[in-house]
Amino acid sequence: MKYLQPYFYVASPAMKLAMLIATSLLSGAGTAYAANTTDITHAELTPVITLYRQVENGSDRPCPFELPALGSVAPIKLLPKDACPRKEDEDEDKDKPFKAHSIRIHNMPIKSTVLLVDSDTCTKEGHAWVELDTSRANASLEKMGIDKIWTYAGNQEKPGYVYNKGEDNQTPSFGVRIIGKGNPIEPGELACIVVTLPKRSN
Repeated sequence: MKYLQPYFYVASPAMKLAMLIATSLLSGAGTAYAANTTDITHAELTPVITLYRQVENGSDRPCPFELPALGSVAPIKLLPKDACPRKEDEDEDKDKPFKAHSIRIHNMPIKSTVLLVDSDTCTKEGHAWVELDTSRANASLEKMGIDKIWTYAGNQEKPGYVYNKGEDNQTPSFGVRIIGKGNPIEPGELACIVVTLPKRSN
């Protein structure tokens, strides 16, 4: 996992898919992609989680995290309050930790899980949390307020899809489900993200 510069550009799944289809058509293999877009292999796109915080003028400052390749042995823990950098002259809040109010998740492999929790120890018990999983390759949660995730239903027995449209681009989310939740995380109080990626198939 590495932190990316704030204005890092991540190609959308749709753009990547279009490029794949164009290449496949030239090679005579385009029919399979057109028939079933979920056949795209997990490794073709890099998973990225981006957090956003508001600054004095009402604009957002992003903090993107690029996740490692599939098959990580242990869950990946991200601590945004410590990891997200601050510019000394950015605003009057510069001495305080990064307080994320919105989130975007792109290109997550199928069968991944993402836990959001307001605990620095990354534990659910006694803390506000929500857990997501992915039901398809290159799943996407478009930009939304973290607290808005709780407006969608879902649990382990009956997962529920998050079907919002991005706050900044109106692109619909796809393939991301809620599989459990506790109390809502208050805006700015997200302290830990735990990502578990699927093992690479042989």
